[in-house]
Amino acid sequence: MSAALRTQLLLCLVSLSTRTGLTRYVEDNDASDGLYSLLLAQKRESEDFIFRRPLRCLDMLANEGYFTFVASRPQLACAAFIIAEPSEVISVELSDVSIDCTAGDFIKIFDGWVLKGEKFPSSFDHPLPPHERYTDYCSSTGPLVASQSSQNVAMVFFRIHSPESGFNLAVKKLHNPLPCNIMSQSPEGSFTMVIPHQHRNCSFS
Repeated sequence: MSAALRTQLLLCLVSLSTRTGLTRYVEDNDASDGLYSLLLAQKRESEDFIFRRPLRCLDMLANEGYFTFVASRPQLACAAFIIAEPSEVISVELSDVSIDCTAGDFIKIFDGWVLKGEKFPSSFDHPLPPHERYTDYCSSTGPLVASQSSQNVAMVFFRIHSPESGFNLAVKKLHNPLPCNIMSQSPEGSFTMVIPHQHRNCSFS
């Protein structure tokens, strides 16, 4: 992920901690501090109990738990960025979904992060082709829609037109003994990436 893209992502996510509304505009210049403060706050809140809270149209999830989204008005461009520790992958499961796919509603889980058309990990670094990294609720034929990421980040896109429509989202973290592509939660520190006997591209951002 390029430095410019990472900066744009941090600027986007810091709006969650400043509570200036779920808009496309961010006025806070201290992006890194805002993002990392949000991550630390969520970690403290999630200790020793099952974490539950409403999901916002633009949201950042750094802990396991159950998140519920109910639209109060049409929400046409929503995304939840999910991040775990470098040595973890993310399991995402949808339930109690009440949307109208025929009216243009959708919920899609992505294996990685996307911002302004650029993906992390890139298509060059990820083991799956781009179309296999998406899990589309509206295209699913089974009663359960779930996805597991290949690295420590995942994302949920959704668009809902009708008020009172929504869904539940369960997020779990699983141990990954050989992490490859990693998005760091901290601007400082060190991490050792070990990839024994594997011929693959890895990235750290």
